[in-house]
Amino acid sequence: MTDVRPNPDNRLGAAYTLVGELPPARDDLPLLLRVRVTNTGRAPWSNRGAYPVNLSYHWLDPKGQVVDFEGLRAIMPGPLRPGESVELELQVEPPPRPGRYLLALDMVEEGAGWFSVQGVPYATVPIEVAPGPRDAPKVCIINGNCVVNDALGNHVVNQIRFFRERGWQTLALVEHLDPRQPAEVRRFLARITPDDLRNGTDNPQRRRAVQHFRTADLYIFNYSTFYPLVEAIRLVDHGVVIFDYHGVTPPHLWDGPGREALVEGARRIDLVRYADYAIAHSGFTRGELLATGAIAPERVFQMGYAVPLERFVPGPKPAYLLARYGLRPEQPVLLYIGRMARNKRVDLLAQALPEVRAALPDAVLLLVGDISTPAYALTAAQVRQIAAASGVSEAVLFTGQIADAELPDHYRLADVFVTASEHEGFCIPAVEAMAAGVPVVGAHATALPETIGDAGLTFAPGDAAGLAARVVAILSQRAQGAEAHETVASAQ
Repeated sequence: MTDVRPNPDNRLGAAYTLVGELPPARDDLPLLLRVRVTNTGRAPWSNRGAYPVNLSYHWLDPKGQVVDFEGLRAIMPGPLRPGESVELELQVEPPPRPGRYLLALDMVEEGAGWFSVQGVPYATVPIEVAPGPRDAPKVCIINGNCVVNDALGNHVVNQIRFFRERGWQTLALVEHLDPRQPAEVRRFLARITPDDLRNGTDNPQRRRAVQHFRTADLYIFNYSTFYPLVEAIRLVDHGVVIFDYHGVTPPHLWDGPGREALVEGARRIDLVRYADYAIAHSGFTRGELLATGAIAPERVFQMGYAVPLERFVPGPKPAYLLARYGLRPEQPVLLYIGRMARNKRVDLLAQALPEVRAALPDAVLLLVGDISTPAYALTAAQVRQIAAASGVSEAVLFTGQIADAELPDHYRLADVFVTASEHEGFCIPAVEAMAAGVPVVGAHATALPETIGDAGLTFAPGDAAGLAARVVAILSQRAQGAEAHETVASAQ
């Protein structure tokens, strides 16, 4: 450690309290701790600007000598004034080997120095780190990110859980971590760079990830666009490599940030040549892989996505959602769930709505998904303009992102699920809608006809009139069926 500097007038001060029981520690997994931190100094702590204050740690041996100095950070959610406390979740990477250690909790004023170096004592916790399993097989899962409530993010989580439940040592390597993932998932996610994997690192924050990558038995590289970490497929010189292909959105169907990655993603699909096997999730995406000529057909396997359908069951329209969106139970609801990306052609749904309302005047279009990401905000603005120009603004409802627990109820709110997407590698929302008993109307494009099958109707891509006609046909038929049921019930 560097020399301790004085702390004039007790400008800085901190107290640390572990919340809950100390979990068991292993050398192959991070610890997740709840720590209550109190500002006992005279100066407030800033959480932004040039010198934000965060919680971190050091690993010491039983005699107090430093083993690992630089720890991961727990980011402060806001400023902390003297006398105030905050509870933080701290992820702690394990030390280099099993044994007895002292975990030293320490605040760091980024850009200025550690509190302990500025005269503020850290708090130590004795911890015995046990060895992890040495004979279990290892799987290394790679993707650019693992975003909450995203189809590909959910897929990576399913991969983690699948192998963990079967006793594999599992780690997913990503370029960007989503802190919204639950703790049970984040323990098996690690942020890494291609250079770390290429050159190795003694950085205690990334050492475990590099070691896992270098000793894994199975590698799964997810691919839906180009990201620098996917280049690590070239570095694997042992084990079995699987290229899990999700389809790359054609760049000409995309607006806004991210287009360059799609251009490169379409160009670099032939990275599949470094894989022993490939997975495609539809006949359409399998055909895209085979068109590269970079992998033999007998090495490409087609399988659908793991979609947990047990919670997507038919049911009445939820009263709380009717109230939230100002709807009546009998109002026809056209539902779209997904990204507000250009290739999804949400604009076409808005163009079709006036024709639907010509037959069903109370029909509304409910659009569920992120509208804050720049590329998606562009689409949302375009949809609003279309709706305003055709006089149906009040019938186009954007929900923004919703809680995952509310997703099944949104399907139950719908009378028909609609998607005009011109590029789908599978379309999980269509499957969820069908499981919930909601008929589907989708564009006859890419993988959608395969996914929808005979459980819905399709229309020519880009044909707003055809979309409206299919929706009206389904809703009219359902209305007639409901009237007939009421007539029979009355006669009885």
